[in-house]
Amino acid sequence: MIHYYAQDGGVLHATAGQPGMAIPPGTLWIDLMDPEPEEAAFIGQALGVEIPGREAIVEIEETSRLYQHTGTLYMNATLVSGLRAKRPVSSDVMFVVAPDHLVTVRYANLSFYEYLQDKFLREPETHASSEQIFLSLCGSVVDHIADLLELMQRELDEMSGEVFSDERGAAPQRNRTDLQQVVKRLGRHNSGLVKLRESLISMARVLDYSMQWASLWLSESGLDRSRSIERDIRSLVDYVAKMFDEIAFLLSATLGLIDIEQNGIIKVFSIAAVLFLPLTLVGTVYGMNFRAMPELDWAFGYPVALGLMVVSAILPFAWFKWKGWL
Repeated sequence: MIHYYAQDGGVLHATAGQPGMAIPPGTLWIDLMDPEPEEAAFIGQALGVEIPGREAIVEIEETSRLYQHTGTLYMNATLVSGLRAKRPVSSDVMFVVAPDHLVTVRYANLSFYEYLQDKFLREPETHASSEQIFLSLCGSVVDHIADLLELMQRELDEMSGEVFSDERGAAPQRNRTDLQQVVKRLGRHNSGLVKLRESLISMARVLDYSMQWASLWLSESGLDRSRSIERDIRSLVDYVAKMFDEIAFLLSATLGLIDIEQNGIIKVFSIAAVLFLPLTLVGTVYGMNFRAMPELDWAFGYPVALGLMVVSAILPFAWFKWKGWL
């Protein structure tokens, strides 16, 4: 699918395109969403550039992700494309940047694209060239990641409140289940942070590479804006590192609380076993039906045996209470 973004009344507007149709005048940005081979070939021929295919976009070596050819920059970034089961999902996007046009090639819906239409309307003066559109895209990516990080931080704060709440002792079985869910949620957050950090680092590489070739296409104001976005990325990377530390602490604390609860259960069973041990011994002794047992024909043998059982259970219990083990 081809979308052309051309200026109309000083504002960028999107129009759908087809192979063979003339590119609208004033087009600054061409967005290829899951393009067919003929669509990519048409745009490449019309602009005189090479449009990489899907196989080339997913290459992992840096020389295939960042390169320059005949004054056009080819930069591939791994970006967060959305959320699935509350976890970020990544997708590769290729930026083909030249002084007079920008082409993006992607194979997934990107959440931050939804904000761009409003941005084009609110700030038309900042989208008057391919350079400004590219930087606006980069800024939108960083803003989107920052929003996801804020959402994850709020959820971490809620989990921290659940883990360290003073009311946890009211329902042990329910709380054990809750702690297991907390461990799973922390694992999902850790996986999501990995993807968000990957996107930030990928965008930092793209910006750094574009500034290396600034003389080809970047103005002085564009260079300043790139540096500003880079500073935002560095601050977010530090923020992600702090969140990783917080997740590690919460995971350690949660596992520690689970161990404490399990130890409490084992303690109860251990005390019960000790309390019933003398009782079981008395019952076992007087359960042996030997002919020569003196108490066998004793009229008070049964109540005395019961009394011994009760006393043998009470004495260990009183001893544990006195030692403060209960």
